[in-house]
Amino acid sequence: MSKSKLLTTPEAAEHLGIKRSYLNKLMMQKEIPYYKPHGKLCFFDGEDLDNWLRRVRISSNEEIEQKVQNKMINS
Repeated sequence: MSKSKLLTTPEAAEHLGIKRSYLNKLMMQKEIPYYKPHGKLCFFDGEDLDNWLRRVRISSNEEIEQKVQNKMINS
């Protein structure tokens, strides 16, 4: 984990650009990583949040075409 300070729930929601209620839903469903050191307050690592945001990347049409061309060349 980086040496940066951990974010509170409101700060994490702002970092992600989502409502706090939606962040709470993600937490309850264990869809997003967070820390709960004393069983009460929750904290988030900014790097974890950035990685979570990047977990599903949609390729551009150009990237898809390039992959198809590479497969055709290698077949």
